[in-house]
Amino acid sequence: MSVFKERTERKFQWIDDPGKISGMLKQYAAGKVFYLKGFYEKIEVKVLDYKEPNLLIVDSLRDIEGEIILYHTFNKQLEIIGEVVDKLVKTQYKIAVSKVRIATSDRRSPRHKMSSDQVVINSIRAARNTINASLFNVPTSVKIHLEKFQQRLKDFADEVKVKIFEKDDEKTELVRKSMKILMIQDTQDIMSYIPEDTEGFVDYREHLNTEIGTVMEDYRKRKIVSEMIVPIIYLGHDGGSIPLGYIQLISHEKKLGMDTALELKMLAFEMVDRMRDSNTMLISKRQSVADISRGGMRLVVTDNELKKFLVHQKGFSFDVIFKLQQPITVFTEIIWTAITPQNDLAIGVSIRGFSSRKGETDRYHQYLDALGAAKPHS
Repeated sequence: MSVFKERTERKFQWIDDPGKISGMLKQYAAGKVFYLKGFYEKIEVKVLDYKEPNLLIVDSLRDIEGEIILYHTFNKQLEIIGEVVDKLVKTQYKIAVSKVRIATSDRRSPRHKMSSDQVVINSIRAARNTINASLFNVPTSVKIHLEKFQQRLKDFADEVKVKIFEKDDEKTELVRKSMKILMIQDTQDIMSYIPEDTEGFVDYREHLNTEIGTVMEDYRKRKIVSEMIVPIIYLGHDGGSIPLGYIQLISHEKKLGMDTALELKMLAFEMVDRMRDSNTMLISKRQSVADISRGGMRLVVTDNELKKFLVHQKGFSFDVIFKLQQPITVFTEIIWTAITPQNDLAIGVSIRGFSSRKGETDRYHQYLDALGAAKPHS
């Protein structure tokens, strides 16, 4: 019996009122087959009868004891939390139910069970070193990339800094939290503090509020004509965006405009690509897909090297290969892991994004729609 480990908890609506629990059990539990939570295999527990006050008589081919959770997926997942209080005849048990909970969202899309030759994954990519910029802790190799990049940008302005984020600077902290560009084209023009595009740029006027006069005066004394801070956003193999560092330009003569901001943003993307490549381990070993949906997959990893490597990852990217089709690259987050009865590593992943190649997302959805039309889903 293999233990199932969830990394991301579902969001539930909890029901602990005895009267409401009674109504839920009568309507949704009596006569239904539930499954024992916490195991990779589906262990059936059939609810034979409901007894007052909130007792269930169940039949289970596996021995059960202590506190247990039973689940069944209707449109939403329903879970029953209770305790085995008595073993009855043969394989029957009495469970005292203390709580019921219902997932707050429906299953997003149908899952299709796959045979070993229909869909596989390959070209598995994951980080060699964990980058956790929230702790202001990045590998030395990343710092070296930033230093080289600063040298490349030295002619963009009178003062150029390319650094990881630090907590002691209000402006860079504002850029880190918002992941937006802070651009002041003319430090002595109040309209320069209000961006036209608030989706991509910090509204520094709103942030400063009554302090704007003091800030403008400080710029004047320091003879700063223009300033720009562009965030460096690291896209991990789990699809997550990490504000890693920043590019800061300070000009004492010329004004820094939108063309400079867009050029720096593009150059930052290029640098992040190189960073990710140097921090990536690529393993080309085909592994199977047990089931697949628009939102995620259940993978079965048989390779011993991959088992040891992937179980410690937060997420990873890989190529999904549908039979007779070109690969599609996806970025995924690990939602759960389990060891199968065959001692393989099962991984549940949620898809966080696709590669930037044109049409990747549409192709993935088209292949799934074709699978749905060809066979029933689970």
